[in-house]
Amino acid sequence: MATRSVIAKLDDKGVKAIYCHNDGYLSNNGKILDQHYANEVKVDNLIAHGDVSIIDENIGVKIDFNDYKLRAENKQCLFYDRDRGEKNKEATTLKDESALLEFAFESCNAEVVYMFAYGSWYVYDNSNAIGNSSYQFIELEEALYNVLA
Repeated sequence: MATRSVIAKLDDKGVKAIYCHNDGYLSNNGKILDQHYANEVKVDNLIAHGDVSIIDENIGVKIDFNDYKLRAENKQCLFYDRDRGEKNKEATTLKDESALLEFAFESCNAEVVYMFAYGSWYVYDNSNAIGNSSYQFIELEEALYNVLA
C-alpha cells in the first residue's frame, strides 16, 4: 500500500507542489529530502520534473518506468511524465500554505506534506506518525529526530 505525500516549495510567488505516490513516511521520503535535497537548486530540480512515483537520492535520467532494478541500482527518482510518458503531471502552483494543505489532503489524499521554505524542510503529518500532532508544520529535522531516535 502506498503512503502518499506532497513535496512543495514555498517562495515569494507562492507554493509549487508535486504529488509523490510511494514511501511518503518520514523514515523514507523525509530522510531522503533531508539528506539529499537540502538546497534550493536540488529542490527546484525535483519539483520541475512534476509528479513522482518514488523519490530517491538522485533525480536520475529517463528509464523504463517498470525497470525497478535499474531504478534501485541508480538510486533515482521515478517520474510519471519523464519515465512513463504521462501528460499533465507538472507541479501545481498554489497561493499559500493553507491552499497547499487543502490540495494535499483533499486532492491527493496525502498523509504527509513536505515543504521547503526559508532554506529548510518542514513537514506536516496528517497521520499522527510524529506523535502528539499539533497539526502544524514543524522542522523536518525535529520530526526525524522524534520518530527515528
